[in-house]
This record gives sequence, C-alpha cells and structure tokens, in this order.
Amino acid sequence: MKVAVIYESRTGNTRRAAELIGAAVAELGHEVGVWSTGEVNLDFLADADLVFVGTWTDGIIVAGHRPGDKRRLEAMPGIWGKPTAGFVTYAVHCGKVLDKLARVVRARGGEWIGGRAFRRDKLPEGIGEFVVAALEAVGGPEAVGLEAATSSD
Repeated sequence: MKVAVIYESRTGNTRRAAELIGAAVAELGHEVGVWSTGEVNLDFLADADLVFVGTWTDGIIVAGHRPGDKRRLEAMPGIWGKPTAGFVTYAVHCGKVLDKLARVVRARGGEWIGGRAFRRDKLPEGIGEFVVAALEAVGGPEAVGLEAATSSD
C-alpha cells in the first residue's frame, strides 16, 4: 500500500507523532511519505491508498479545544475518496478535537475511518496499534502481514 501522512505541528510534537506513524507504516513494508500540510507531494497523495492527517490540540486546558492551525488544515490539498485516519496530540486533555478533525477531513473529501489522540509526553505509546488498525481497516489482515482467517470446514 501507499500511505501519506500529513500533519500540522507548532512545537514539533505532532511532527514527531507523524514521523513515528510513518516509521511504523514503513516497518510493515508499505511505501510512505510524511509531509506538513503546506509541503504535501501531490503526485504521491493522488496515488495513496490511505491517508493519516494529524494536528495538535489548541485551546485552554479545560475547554475550547479545537484542531491547531485549522485554517492550514482546511487549505491542505483535497483527499477526495481516500480512507483517512486522524490523529491529534495534546498536553492535558484533547476534548472533542478528533470529532472536529473528522469534519475537516470530510470537508477535504476524505473518508474518515477513525482517529486517535496521543499525549505528547507519552509518544510513541499506541502508535503501532493505531497504524495496524488503520491499515487493516483499508487492506485487511494482509496489510499488516497476517493471513486472512480461513476455515477448513
């Protein structure tokens, strides 16, 4: 599979999460590209079988959470018809940022397949499982090197 990872990062935490996602995808034998929203390789994106889109959590600690740099996310290239998994990084609490990111993804034409929030001080915890789940959602067990279950009955 060909997988694009697109992110928006302010302090480097979301970039690190994106790079960890890219490394996990590559480790499973897939072709991957990782770019910030303003640097996406359009040819690669056009051929991608799966897209990951990530951002950081903006807002005050207890309320007002929203995707960081939402305008940049809304200006990223269209991901029309592409299965898309979202990810957000946060410090204390991410509120409903994943739901809001899902709306941005759908507005850019992506088919939301789910998402995950990652606490910035606990990276890379959960990255591998997130990648496996997204790859399986798009390509089945074969996408992660597992044989499809068969019955001999």
